[in-house]
Parts: sequence; C-alpha cells; structure tokens
Amino acid sequence: MKKVLLFILLLILLLYLNLASAKTYHMTLLTIGEADGEIFGGTADAFLEIKHGTSRIFLDSFPLTKIDTQISTRYANELACDYLDMDCSGYDFFYTIRAGSTIVGGPSASGPLTVLTIAALKNLELKKDTVMTGTINSGGSIGPVGGILKKAFAAEKAGFKRVLIPMFSFNIGETTSLNETADINATNKTKINKTKKELSIEEANLSIEVVKVSNIEEALAYFTDTPFKQKDEEIKVPEDYTATMKSVAMSLCNRSLELNKRIKLDDEKDINTSKDYLNNIDKGFEEQDYYSAASYCFTLSVLLRKANLRELEKKDSSRIKSLYTVTKKAVDEFNKNLENINLSTLSELETYIIVKERLLEAEESLLNIANNISVDELAYAIERYYSGVYWSNFFRIKGERVKLDKEYLEEACYKKLSEAEERINYASLYVPLSLQNSRNTIRQAYAFAIKEDYKMCLFKASFAKAESNLLLSSISIDKDQVEELAEEKLRAAKKVIVKEQSRDIFPIMGYSYYEYASSLKENGDAVSSLIFAEYALELGNIEIYFPKKGFKLPRINYSLVLFFASAFILGVAIGIIITARVVRRKKRKIRKKKHRKK
Repeated sequence: MKKVLLFILLLILLLYLNLASAKTYHMTLLTIGEADGEIFGGTADAFLEIKHGTSRIFLDSFPLTKIDTQISTRYANELACDYLDMDCSGYDFFYTIRAGSTIVGGPSASGPLTVLTIAALKNLELKKDTVMTGTINSGGSIGPVGGILKKAFAAEKAGFKRVLIPMFSFNIGETTSLNETADINATNKTKINKTKKELSIEEANLSIEVVKVSNIEEALAYFTDTPFKQKDEEIKVPEDYTATMKSVAMSLCNRSLELNKRIKLDDEKDINTSKDYLNNIDKGFEEQDYYSAASYCFTLSVLLRKANLRELEKKDSSRIKSLYTVTKKAVDEFNKNLENINLSTLSELETYIIVKERLLEAEESLLNIANNISVDELAYAIERYYSGVYWSNFFRIKGERVKLDKEYLEEACYKKLSEAEERINYASLYVPLSLQNSRNTIRQAYAFAIKEDYKMCLFKASFAKAESNLLLSSISIDKDQVEELAEEKLRAAKKVIVKEQSRDIFPIMGYSYYEYASSLKENGDAVSSLIFAEYALELGNIEIYFPKKGFKLPRINYSLVLFFASAFILGVAIGIIITARVVRRKKRKIRKKKHRKK
C-alpha cells in the first residue's frame, strides 16, 4: 500500500513539474564587439521560453544589452505573432541572451529572434548547423546590417555550415586579406587581421555556405523543414477605394486643368514641366492609377498657382494679403472640424492622418509667411488645403471597427517611436551625416506625442523609421542595384497589403504609396520608386499596433489543470485502495470459512 501511495505522489509531482515548466528554445546569434581598439566577430546564445501570462516580454542578458536590443526584441516578438496571425496576449515571453564578454547591441539580432519566436510558437525544431544575422522589418523583410564579413568568419570558426545574411548588406570599415588567419579565444571572439584591401563577402574564400535571404519565409525554410511560403496573391482593390480615389483625382485634376486654361506660363522650363505633368496625368487615368494622377495634378496646380500669384502681386499686392487671410481662416476652420470626428476604424484613422498632414503643411507654409508674405509659400498652402478637402472623401469608406481610444493610440505612438529611434541610432553608426531628415521627422513625432496627438505621432514615427531604413539600404547597393532593391521593397509591400486584406482591412496609405511607387518604377525613376515603396511597406501594417482578431493562443490555467489532474489521479488511487481492501476482506472471509469447516 505504501508503495502505491508513493507511486501516486511521484506521479503527481512529475505532472506538476511538466505543467509548471516550459520548453526552452535556442538559437545562436552573431555579434560584433570591440576590445583594445580591435573589432571582432563573435557568437551569443539566445533562449526563449513561453509561459501563460499577460503579454509581457522579459529580456535577461549577460553582459547587459543595449536599449535598442530590447526594442528590437519586442518588435521581433510582435512581428512573429502577427506573421502567424496569433493573438499572443495570453502569454509571457522570456528571452535570455548569453554573450560571454560581448555586448549585444543594435537591431541585427531581430531577424534571428523573429525566427526563434516563430519556432517556439509553432513548436518547431531549429537546425543546429545554420546561423543568421539581419534586421526584421515590416512585412517580414530582412534588412541590412553591418559587420557581415566578421560575423561570417565568426560563424565559420564556430563550426556552422551555413550563414544566412540579408540580400543587401554592407561591409563598412571591414578589411581583411584573402588568406586571413583568425584565432578564437576563450570568449569565442574571432579576430580579423586587417590589411589595406577591402573585401566583399563573395571574395573572402569562406568555407561556410553564405546564403542571402530577403524575407522571413526564406530564412524559416533554411532553419526548419516546415514550408512557410505564403500564397502569391494579387491585391484586390476594393471598389469603394477605387471610386473614392478616382473622385479625389478628378477633383484635383479638374482644378489643375482649369488653372492651366487660365494661367499662361512664361518660363520655358515651367512650360516643359507642365507638359510632362499633363502627359503623366493622362497616363494615370488611362491606367486607372488614380493616386499617381492626383499627385501629378496637385504638383501642376502648385506650379500654376505660383505663376498666378506672382502676376497678381504685380497688379495688386493687397489681394495677396486678403488671400492669405482667407486661406488661414479656412485651414483653421477645417482643423477644428477634423478634430471633432469620432474615429472608429483604421480607414478613418488613415484618412485623418492623410488630411491632417496636408493641413499641417498648409499651416506651416502660412506660418512661415505670417510677417512677410511669399507668393510661392502661399500658393503651396492654398493647394495643400484643397488637397486635404478632397482627400476627406475617404471618411466615407467603411472598415473593420477597432479600438482607437487614447490609450491604444498612445501605446502605438511610443512603440513606433522606439522602433524609429532604434533604427536611427543604428544608421548613425554608418551614415551619421545623412540622418538630418530622419532626426527632424522624429523630432516632429515627439512634438506630437507631447501634445498628445498620438495619431500624427504614429505617422511621423513611421516616416522616420522608413527614412532610416532607406539610408541603411542605400549603403549596400550600387546604382545598378537600385531597381532590384525597389522591386524587392514593392514585393514586400504587396505581401503586407494582401495580408491586411485577408483581415478585412485595406491600408489606404500603404496601397496609395505602393501604387505610386509602382508607377514611378515603370516611368524609370527607380530612386523615387524605392523611397515610396519603403513608405508603403512601413505604413501598410500600422494595424499591428492595435488589438486585432486572429487565431488566439489558448489561455491555459496550469493551476486548474494541475488541480483536476491531481484530483483524477487521487480518485483513481482511492478507488484502487478501496478495491484492494474489499478484495482482501473477501479473501479473509473465505479463509475463515475454510478454517471453520476444518
């Protein structure tokens, strides 16, 4: 009997330990460190446990990681859950990083950590012979990182057979000889002998297989035997978007065409430019590319309005002052009406951002000329105001209702701000003098946050991050690769838009920028196409920051499970004990009867 009870207690203990503990997932990270003026590549171990909780993310590291690593870990977690369409709000994530003496910093671990998180959520085994470096960006695209060559050497020395690197990477400041000799010391650091010759990773004679990947699906294919390829579906543009965008384009274009009839351009350069705009407008309508047509019409209107106001100023300068006053009053009134709109869908939020951005730009131009009116600034303010008026038609589009209260908007704002800061800080390591636009944009985002205008904060922070991503991408490519990179960005943006559509959401901003980027690429302007493709990618899935419907990980109350499991085992045990006693009593009675007969 004692043995039975001991066995039951042991069984309950094993059950408790099994339920209370979570499986730990592991992968190796590649790092870059510096000691005594020497830059070296190294490795770090990353572990992840997922337990029942309340969507908290914990990071335990030694040595301490930089703040940008904490930000990129959170973003990797969000993208992994979003990629799998999982609501992870019922779980806590425990990330552990051990890197010897190397401090893990920068977003270059975010790609591998996304793979690790997906593997943990799907209970997948990761191959031990593969290692990876790269940032994770919107849409699951793998972005460029520095130190590629040193990281590849570190992976080779650590015994890996394959290293995954971003499709477009850079080796700023990395020089080594073809027949480099490297030693691994006790902290697993790979020192590179520097020479005057700078090598690309293709020239380095590495024995390890180097594979370039552009998105998370490709990375997962090398790390697991599970196919993750998503369907290559086409964007299905909703009829109400097309009709509304056509209406906006026609309103803007009727305005510009009317101005073109009334206003005569004298400057030959302006005349040729206006002809180009008119040709692009016709092409836009022919191809039903209404966003591009609207953009060209707005630009043409500004060109013509400037010429018009210059002539008016010569004839009667008082008319210019009156026009300034009327425009300012109209912008102020529109702003007040805009703030009174109750936003309840992502379509309405995006429309608000589009319209507000135009009014803010009009306000800025008017403020610049408050004391000394410039007709060029006034012309821009007038046309930007009308652009906002026409774009407000998008408020009529209905969409999926989401929680857009102040709490959620504030959280979305600060999450995006932290991501933008992380990316700007990383870019500043390589292109510190080229980040003025990004820094100005993020300062604007912070200003909106201070004013508690979290909607515009989200928008400006998204722009700042996109601008930083563009700089990082441009480091690694030659002029003849710009078109290839633009194409890759367009593919990623398309994937984001298609995925959003599967959730009954149509990203107005994301698709509009995507459409315009595609048009620019067809017209041979690969650089501008790349810029707007990046905007499309970053603004195509702001839905990730708000509560969404999707597959929800089951909330498991382990205490309750343990209670019922223990109760069941105890019930079975008691039944066994009672049965055993009854059987023994019957046996004793039988023995007694036999004894009496004798």
